[in-house]
Amino acid sequence: MHTRIFLSWCHQDKGLKEALLRDLLPALGGFTDLDVEWWEDSHLACGEELTAGIIERLNEADFGLLLLSTRYFGRLFIQEHELPRFAGPRADKGSLPVALSPLPAFGPECDLGGVERQLVFTRDAKSFAELSGAQRTSFANDLAAAIRRRVLSLNGYRAL
Repeated sequence: MHTRIFLSWCHQDKGLKEALLRDLLPALGGFTDLDVEWWEDSHLACGEELTAGIIERLNEADFGLLLLSTRYFGRLFIQEHELPRFAGPRADKGSLPVALSPLPAFGPECDLGGVERQLVFTRDAKSFAELSGAQRTSFANDLAAAIRRRVLSLNGYRAL
């Protein structure tokens, strides 16, 4: 199955994003039943208008991979343009939220654009930043498998 994934992330998290993608992209590429096209704002061409380019890619996306951190929720552009497409009452795209770094506890007092009502990917209740070495590789491999299950709608009932 062919799918387009829009990467939604905060530029202050660049080091963590690159560390995750180093293992995640090859893991996604290993699936024979899934063909992923990947886009992030660093793919914009020289001279391309920023907001229009990002909005165009948002419109084309099937899913958004949301790399969540406290910094992510503090970015106005993400709050106004990206997050509403993937979470909350106006969402029109599939959401793949991931705890890139530790997040505040989600509760009724939190308004995180709808993400607080979604299952956020972690590994053993830990964010990617809380892991090291081979645990980070395992996080990326498990995330790739979770993305595959979501994109291919394999999250239904299972036989006993």
